[in-house]
Amino acid sequence: METQKEFSLRKELLRKRTILSFVLSLILLTLFLSYATIGDITRLLREVKVLFLILAFVSHYLSYILRGYRWRRMIERTEFTGGAFDLAKIIFIFQSVGCVLPAKLGDVYGAHLMKINFSLSRSFSLGSIFLWRIFDFGVVMAFAIGSALMLFGSKVPSELISAMKVIVPCVLGLLILIGILFHSHRWFLTRFASGRLERLINSFREGLRLDGRQVPSLMMITTFIWLLEAGRFFFVCRSMGVNIPWVQVIFVTCSTLLLTAIPLTPAGLGAVELGMLKLLAFVGIGNPVAYPLIILDRFIAHWSQILLGIVFVSCSRAMNVKMWQFEEDKVLPATQKLAVSSKDDTL
Repeated sequence: METQKEFSLRKELLRKRTILSFVLSLILLTLFLSYATIGDITRLLREVKVLFLILAFVSHYLSYILRGYRWRRMIERTEFTGGAFDLAKIIFIFQSVGCVLPAKLGDVYGAHLMKINFSLSRSFSLGSIFLWRIFDFGVVMAFAIGSALMLFGSKVPSELISAMKVIVPCVLGLLILIGILFHSHRWFLTRFASGRLERLINSFREGLRLDGRQVPSLMMITTFIWLLEAGRFFFVCRSMGVNIPWVQVIFVTCSTLLLTAIPLTPAGLGAVELGMLKLLAFVGIGNPVAYPLIILDRFIAHWSQILLGIVFVSCSRAMNVKMWQFEEDKVLPATQKLAVSSKDDTL
C-alpha cells in the first residue's frame, strides 16, 4: 500500500491561488464597505435582540444534522459503519475549510476525511459530495426562481435575468457532462487508456449513483435543509427588528446562496456581501439597515464556521475525528466493489 500524503492546510493557504483569492476577497469587501456608515452600523448592532440571534445560530447549525442524515442515506449501500452525526461532523469540518480555501477545495478535503476516517475512497466520496451538491443547487434554484416570480411577476429585475442567462447554461452544461460520464465514459477511457484513470472514474461514478426511489425523500430533506438556512436569515432580520415576509426571506437567502458557488473566492467571500446589498434593495431594504443585516448573517454563515472550525480541529481527538494523516484502517468489506482500494486511489 503506497504511502498517502497528508493534507496540509498551511501549504494550501500559501499557494498563489489562495493568496490571489484573499486579495480579490479584500477588494470586494472594501467595495462592499465603501458606502457604509460605520457609526450607523455600530449603533444598529448595539440594538440587536440576542435571543433571535441565538435562534439564527441554531437554525444554521441544525442544518448540519440533516445534511449528515441525507449523506448517510446516499451512501447506505456501502454499508457505511458511521452514523448521520459522524457525517455531520465531516461536513462541518470540510465546509469550514471551504470558508478559507477557494475553488471548492473544501470538498476535496471532505473526500480525504472520508478516506482516513471511514476507508471510503476519495473519488467515491467526492462523487457522493458532488451528488448532494446537485440536490442543493436544484432546490436553491427552484426556491430562487419561484420566489422571484412571486415577488416580481413579469417585472423581474434585469440583473436577475442576466444572472439566469449565465447560470442556466452552466447548469445544462454540467448535466450534459454528467450524462457523458455515465453513458460514454468507456469511449473516453479507450482514447486515454489508463488503468488508474479507469478505476478513479468508475469509483466517482459509483459515488454519483443513486436509487431513483430515494429521490423524493432526498429532495424533501434538502428542502428542509434550505428552509433552515432561510430561517437563519429570518431570525437575523428579527434580531434587527426588521419584519420581512417569508417569500422575501427565501428570495434573498437562496439567491445569495447561488453566489457562494463562485469559486474565485472562499465560499463567495466578498461577492456574497455585494450581492446581498443588491438583493436587499430589490425587496426594499436599503442603508443603513442592510449593512448590519449582512454583517450578522455572514458572521453566522461564514466567519463563525471558521472560528468553530478552529475549535473543532483543536479538539479533534475528543470529537473522535482524524484530521490530517492517513492511517491504515480496515477497509469496509461492502465498499471494496464500490470504492477504490487505498493502493489504487490517489485522488
